[in-house]
Amino acid sequence: MASRYRNLRGFLQRSRNPESKDYIPTLLMEALYHLPTVSLDSLIGPRPAHLRSQPSIMEDICMPPYVEGMDHDDYGALLAIVHALQPAIVLELGTAYGNTVANICDTSPRTKVYTVNAPAEDQTGLSVTYALTAEEIGRVYKSRGFADRVTQILANTLALDLGQHFAGPVVDLAVIDACHDTDYVLNDFHKVRPFIRPGGLILLHDTHPSMQAHLLGSYRACLSLRRQGYDVRHLAQTWWGVCRIAEVGVRNS
Repeated sequence: MASRYRNLRGFLQRSRNPESKDYIPTLLMEALYHLPTVSLDSLIGPRPAHLRSQPSIMEDICMPPYVEGMDHDDYGALLAIVHALQPAIVLELGTAYGNTVANICDTSPRTKVYTVNAPAEDQTGLSVTYALTAEEIGRVYKSRGFADRVTQILANTLALDLGQHFAGPVVDLAVIDACHDTDYVLNDFHKVRPFIRPGGLILLHDTHPSMQAHLLGSYRACLSLRRQGYDVRHLAQTWWGVCRIAEVGVRNS
């Protein structure tokens, strides 16, 4: 049975407690470090007036503004990016119930999606949102008839070998939304990076300069990636980090 926020709830409580070893002085970190910000229009250009901002498939939706934060629209930004790119191949880490995959397929009819999620018994890490059985993972895209366009990979991302699925840099868009612990996000980025085509995008969810609670891990990872030379930015008015992989001969930052 799914157990939403299985480990996240405890982490949130500890991170707010000054007496806990997991307490994070986020105001100090925010003052010293930050990601540069990029607007959605700067990233993909002006959006068409007819572009719908609400996903057409709402079953088991698990992204702001439909769960958690109501003051920002992560889902609308994602669908606008998918609409603009019309990607041939999307790679997602963190399938959950498969609502995001279903809406990507609905928004971009030519897209093939590869999506990764560990069954509950294989999950590790602290900041984990869902603990699902293999049967529960991806049930939305399956019920909506998109299974023939989706390759479901059941694996912990620490053990993930994407070379079994891609021969080279062919992915147009990657969405990293699995475990949000800093070391997991760094692992996921470096697992994905070799398979992103030049000019492709990597999105990292739950990345925000407030660094509050579960937003801390991914933001820390993005700061580390910038120090490694990757041009990771915060997508304004969202909880997304974004990195465009440089064209051949162009520096990442």
